[in-house]
Amino acid sequence: MEIIRQYHAGTTDIADSILERALRIAPSSEKRSGDLPKLLRRFGNQNFTFAGMPFRHLREIFRVIKPRRGELFCDAGAGYGHVVFYGACVADCRFRAIEILPARCAAMSATARRLGRTDVEVIRGDALAQDYDDVSYLLLNNPFFPDMAQRFIEQLTLSRQRPLTVIAMHNIVDVLRNNAACTEIELSADIPNYCFGVFRLTTRRIRRRRLKPAATAPSPPE
Repeated sequence: MEIIRQYHAGTTDIADSILERALRIAPSSEKRSGDLPKLLRRFGNQNFTFAGMPFRHLREIFRVIKPRRGELFCDAGAGYGHVVFYGACVADCRFRAIEILPARCAAMSATARRLGRTDVEVIRGDALAQDYDDVSYLLLNNPFFPDMAQRFIEQLTLSRQRPLTVIAMHNIVDVLRNNAACTEIELSADIPNYCFGVFRLTTRRIRRRRLKPAATAPSPPE
């Protein structure tokens, strides 16, 4: 994985196709599936279309967030695993890929075996139904349409016991910017602001604790 580390540490661009081959990720051969209406009926208003993220964006993201040993980075709607396998080469933390489509999960599991990566966990399942309480960083590369994204963020604020850093891409960025539970973190990443944002999500329990008025001393007896 030396080519990935050199790319991450440097400034020279390398074609995404070369980096993809270095990570041993099979190119997507997906076509429009007749299963889409069935998926929408079963799982709601989610975005099942595969859209890979440019590696130059991944380089910027992992340079600015710098996850540490003991932390867990999760990609909800991971596709073929570009994010988690790139991250595993450049960051010393654990990774989890959540993907709803079986073919993509099988492809990621095969990639993990080819790379010998035991620090990447692949979970086949609905991102809305997962437990994220052990996650330190959550990447959302447009896995939901806006109404479902709002529901997802609300679930996170209700279920988590501690704050969470959310890396948002594309349409979901505005959803987080308009949510009172999310505070945007200003970072100098070379990614357009309209399609990228990093947010600190505060749980409802923590917000209530912060808003709780200080106790007052009892009045002395007259």
